[in-house]
Amino acid sequence: MSTKNEFQLFSALRYDPLLLTSEENSKSYLNFVTPSPFYMLVYHRDRMVEAAQHFDFVGVERRLSDGKALHQDLLNEVNRWLEKGNQDVPLKLRVLFDNEANMTIELTEIPKLPLSTLYPATLDPPNKQSKPHPANTFTPSPLTGGVLTLGPNQSLPAATSEPIPPPEWTIKLDTAPTPSSPFTLLKTTKREMYDASRTRALPKNAASPASAEVMLYNEVNELTEGTVTSLYLFRGGRWVTPPVGVPSGEFTASTLKSDSNGDEGELRRPFAGRWGHSVRSAKVGAGGQRGTSRRWALWKGFCMEEPVGVDTVEVGEGVWVSNGVRGFGYGRVVE
Repeated sequence: MSTKNEFQLFSALRYDPLLLTSEENSKSYLNFVTPSPFYMLVYHRDRMVEAAQHFDFVGVERRLSDGKALHQDLLNEVNRWLEKGNQDVPLKLRVLFDNEANMTIELTEIPKLPLSTLYPATLDPPNKQSKPHPANTFTPSPLTGGVLTLGPNQSLPAATSEPIPPPEWTIKLDTAPTPSSPFTLLKTTKREMYDASRTRALPKNAASPASAEVMLYNEVNELTEGTVTSLYLFRGGRWVTPPVGVPSGEFTASTLKSDSNGDEGELRRPFAGRWGHSVRSAKVGAGGQRGTSRRWALWKGFCMEEPVGVDTVEVGEGVWVSNGVRGFGYGRVVE
């Protein structure tokens, strides 16, 4: 067990006034108070409670038991930010707890995003709008016999609006495995392994490093997660996400129990049905972080858990990524 104040538990989430207009974000399983400007706050709270249970941060678990109070604490911090003359813009909130249950909230301005990036309707790959070939710019209408003028009872089909494409990411595969541990399974300030991965795999002069991701893999050569995102790859005709693991010693028969509130199947108590665990993936040392947006994608049926071997990853293949601040993005694997 770690010594006092060696690390903190944390979760990073999005504050966005636009979320107040989102019907999905107002669902009771995503927020304690609705409408809410916080992105999937219930899922962030659940993840922090789970980490508090594992690391015996008893006071943190107790403090997080009141979800509405957490909502108000975060809102108060945002209001203090606004009282300083700042604009009401999207913010990244980094919520940290030490083992004495002291909470710190760090606020950083972040770019605006459309709701379709935060709550996509599907994980279908974005379509690049193709330009018509010059020889095919006009198709005669069968209603007019090929003439250019429509009659009084004829009309052109309504224009269709293309959905806003998701943010583009550049994705690389790590060059060495990252050993699994409670610190890769639960979110804490001990993140040296993620920094090391980015240092290994990304060029020092990488363009748009904020939109560059590295896919991690474990000692048995299975993908686990990205350094800052959850991963979704297309396998067997469907989107799959690497299974999350359980901290050593915590997987027993009793953890397989679920309840009527279960959604995607949970191995660990007390929040049954959260992170998408399956019996197949229930092995010590497998998987990465319990992603909040990943949990939502599993709940919506956009993907399912399945181990993904490193040897199946191909340069050029499309990969979705997501996290609790930037929503969902799409990219391709590069060398």
